[in-house]
Amino acid sequence: MVYLKRSLRRRFGSSVSVRLVSPESLEARKNGWVRGNVLPVVIVNGEVFCRGRLSLKEVVQQVQALLQGVVAQPQRR
Repeated sequence: MVYLKRSLRRRFGSSVSVRLVSPESLEARKNGWVRGNVLPVVIVNGEVFCRGRLSLKEVVQQVQALLQGVVAQPQRR
């Protein structure tokens, strides 16, 4: 998680924020982000982007698309 945070901060500066949310948190439960024990869950712009894996390259591409106004469809897994 620290690597993801540093990489995104280096590429995008203060335009993005990265934080760790506990799967047991009210926010995660309320938004339905966590299903079973499948972690990590990557949320981009309030939507589940991917579950069960973490690809820095895919997250960077999604953030770039959001910042450019071209939103790619999240990969539902």
